[in-house]
Amino acid sequence: MEIEQLQNQIVSALEIKTDMGKEAVHVFLECMSLLDKKQQDYGSSNIAPSKDVDFNLLGVSFRTNDKVQRAFNLIKTKMREGGEPNNESLEDTFKDTVNYGVISTLVHRGIWK
Repeated sequence: MEIEQLQNQIVSALEIKTDMGKEAVHVFLECMSLLDKKQQDYGSSNIAPSKDVDFNLLGVSFRTNDKVQRAFNLIKTKMREGGEPNNESLEDTFKDTVNYGVISTLVHRGIWK
């Protein structure tokens, strides 16, 4: 199935009405693809399931904060020097931040493994 067809099916199934909602579906699908690729490379053990969900959430919160700080620094550098960074784009950082939100939700629900 083509990604555009899938996007249209999701938009229809969720009854998304706005243009930005429709665009967001596309971005979310990109984020989920990235999350899956990183899981294939790194696995889940860096956020190991445990009985102490709060400890796991704290760890993911630190990683999320790292990404937010990285975005802040990339934006400052871009404003100061112009151009894009060499090794990680702002979009990559934004997508990682979205994915940490998803991971946090999975941990909070007790289904991260």
